[in-house]
Amino acid sequence: MSERIDVLHVDDDPSVLDLTEAYLERELESVAVTSVTEPATALDALEAQQFDCVVSDYDMPGTDGLELFEAVHTDHRKLPFVLYTGKGSEEIASQALNAGVTGYFQKGGPEQLRRLANRVEQAVAEHRTREIADRYSTVIDALGYPVYVVDETGVFRFVNEPFAELTGYDREEIIGSRPELIKDAAAVDEAERRLGRVLSSSGPDVERFSVDIVPKGGDPIPCRDHMAALPYEGTSFEGSVGILRNVSDERARREELETKTRALDEAPVGITITDPALQDNPMVYVNDRFVEMTGYGRGDAVGVNCRFLQGDDTDPAPVARLREAINAQEPESVELLNYRKDGTPFWNRVSIAPICDDDGSVSEWVGFQEDITAFKQRETALEHQNERLDAFASIVSHDLRNPLNVAQGRVDLARTTEEPSHLDAAADALDRIESIVEHTLTLAREGETVGDPEPVAIAEVAADSWETVDTGSASLSVESDDEIMADPDRLRNLFENLVRNSVEHAGEEVRICVGDLSDGFYLEDDGPGIPEPVRDALFEPGESGVDGNTGFGLAIVQEIATAHGWTVEAVDAVDGGARFEIRGVGRPPSPA
Repeated sequence: MSERIDVLHVDDDPSVLDLTEAYLERELESVAVTSVTEPATALDALEAQQFDCVVSDYDMPGTDGLELFEAVHTDHRKLPFVLYTGKGSEEIASQALNAGVTGYFQKGGPEQLRRLANRVEQAVAEHRTREIADRYSTVIDALGYPVYVVDETGVFRFVNEPFAELTGYDREEIIGSRPELIKDAAAVDEAERRLGRVLSSSGPDVERFSVDIVPKGGDPIPCRDHMAALPYEGTSFEGSVGILRNVSDERARREELETKTRALDEAPVGITITDPALQDNPMVYVNDRFVEMTGYGRGDAVGVNCRFLQGDDTDPAPVARLREAINAQEPESVELLNYRKDGTPFWNRVSIAPICDDDGSVSEWVGFQEDITAFKQRETALEHQNERLDAFASIVSHDLRNPLNVAQGRVDLARTTEEPSHLDAAADALDRIESIVEHTLTLAREGETVGDPEPVAIAEVAADSWETVDTGSASLSVESDDEIMADPDRLRNLFENLVRNSVEHAGEEVRICVGDLSDGFYLEDDGPGIPEPVRDALFEPGESGVDGNTGFGLAIVQEIATAHGWTVEAVDAVDGGARFEIRGVGRPPSPA
């Protein structure tokens, strides 16, 4: 034994104590002997220190060895106690053994001392082994796991009560039978193969594997077997020991979890889960729809905060609402402009909710992301349509009413005065009504959203548009080699109205230039610029600084731009004329 043995030796003869200590130290590999001459001192020593064995004389003043044993046994029931006495008799030996002492020796020469040392070592080893076994037995019983022992012939030699309960057989039915009682042939073969691995020189100490236990009645029970070989020396294999764990609930939970995980993965909305216990509350799970919607793979998204989807034009107000909800541990739903991995924006309806543990603390946050770009486009289109309806109502109620009143008045005067000139004025008023109606219909038609744009060369469309407008002696310069994504017919109408606007406001000698912008294109002239009275309402239907003009041209330009998702802005040109900049224009994708 390499572990030190602590021995308490009690004898009223100091010379015996010294001799015994010397022999114990010589015969045992590692020993510490505490020698005392009085039983009372021995009891005090036991209270102050832990010993592995007590060696005591029998015939001592006041208290004999058996009385000391009884006192020690009261508080240290399992402590080895060896009676080593010079006053030996069969009667004392019988009393000692009946009382339960570990060993009884008569004092003698070197041979008896060696026997005493061997008995002390043996008693301590047995005691320690018993303690370990008791400890493991207590642990096994506390865990409640089924335990079995199979001998070298493959027969059950021991099973505990939980094992019997699991199988539905009595222990007496199992012990002496073979594993085929509770396993099918394939499971028996697998267990033998696993045991072979344990017994091999390079194999593991323990094999863990799944096995279905066939009970006495009912369906097979899925279990996990932890199997090892019983300790043995040399080639004398003595059998195996195993602990079973019923994994029926675990398997059911795993199947339930797999179902829920599959539902999350295949959900039609983006789903994320974040862990607030980690730094910056990063995402720890994203589903397939999130990857598809954002373009970010799981390797890009897991481990970082979801704010990486935000960009320059993301409104900070809804972001602040999400932050406040997280701080308050409350659910929230907002609409955000987010950006995909390729940089394209999309509208995202983000809903978050806390997931709480049993104690009420937030363990995770679950987020739902829904791409509502199409909805927002329809919403914008509807708002724009309502704005157009309001504009059309204004046109009908105001612009049409004036020439209609003129026509009615002139016809009435013609009836009463029979002057033909009144009919000419009425005809002019009706022509204006026809023009307003035609332009109003054009305005409504051009405002419809462009659904299928195609690559269009700006220079070609600008040149074509120039040919369809009465430009007189005006000149056109095109400084563009760009292609954009647009509806060709509507883009041509946009250029026609811009050219017509420049000619009407700047005169037939005007010089017009078309060129590229980083995100669009422009058209500018060298005329007098934008009149101050109409600058603020330049794109409103019916607004014009030229007498007799319907004032619909620039309104149509804005409708065409908006239908494409572009913006149009009127600014002063460098030379003082008018400049119209169209931005937010998409370009054809680059060839792969």
